[in-house]
Amino acid sequence: MALLTEDVTWSMPPMPHWYRGIDAAMSFARRYPLASCGSWRHRIVGANGLPAAASYLRSTPGGAFESWSINVLRPRDRRIAEITSFVGREHFAVFGLPDALD
Repeated sequence: MALLTEDVTWSMPPMPHWYRGIDAAMSFARRYPLASCGSWRHRIVGANGLPAAASYLRSTPGGAFESWSINVLRPRDRRIAEITSFVGREHFAVFGLPDALD
């Protein structure tokens, strides 16, 4: 939370999800990705000159971490002002990333 600006936005095109403000973004994160999805692993990448993270999700205990989303971060004043999550396995090949991690 300390890394986010007060007016952070989080979108997930093409899904209609869009959150504005730290309370809305963290409320979503606490309900879904941080609580009910499973375990995550991340790889650092860059997209269009911006920092990004490739996110892999393990939805079943002992299973593989499968490609889930590329999260592009737009910084402002050394904090994250915008998160755009491109959900879908098809985005990983563009970055030369594997579909799954052990």
